[in-house]
Amino acid sequence: MDDTRQENDEKHPRMRGDERKALILAQAKKVFARKSYREASTGELARASGITEPILYKHFGSKKKLYLAVLNQLSEQFLERFRGLVERRARKDLLDCLESFLLDYRTAAMEEHDSIHLLLNASLESNDPEVAQIAQAHNREVYALVHGLLEKAQQHDLISRQLDLSAATWGYLSFLFALQYRAKANIFSEYNEQTIREINRLWLQALIIG
Repeated sequence: MDDTRQENDEKHPRMRGDERKALILAQAKKVFARKSYREASTGELARASGITEPILYKHFGSKKKLYLAVLNQLSEQFLERFRGLVERRARKDLLDCLESFLLDYRTAAMEEHDSIHLLLNASLESNDPEVAQIAQAHNREVYALVHGLLEKAQQHDLISRQLDLSAATWGYLSFLFALQYRAKANIFSEYNEQTIREINRLWLQALIIG
């Protein structure tokens, strides 16, 4: 056994299969955040986790499957953070939740900046149908979250009962897509909290008036 292999074995001794898989995912996320899918080699991905390429293939089958697993995990983690912020605020004040929706999205994104960049870059740049499927599932989850909040607000007469809830939901999503494009260009800081808050306030005001 060469020195590198011995060092890696000492670094991660006797890991269970699920532990090894979690480690590979965590390290692959870092590699894909620094490089594009095409630029990242299987050798680099394996070395980042202190394993050989055959072990990487054993757990994920291919670089593509590893990449998709990373994207799925990032989407799930982001949605968990975002949903938590939104639901906590909604339990206290539904209108405040709707008025702060874009800010909560930004907060959830900024908590793990590199990860959201990876997810957004993949969804915006890739023509791969499997990557597109992950992006579509992600957006459906966000759509359902917004629609549910608006439906509850309408039931409690907090917003106009004349609203088309689907159109109102897509209005929110259009603002989120704008945030995503700014995140891709690395100018979240220029799209500051005051600006986002005012955009959100004006949109909610329009929904209340109907």
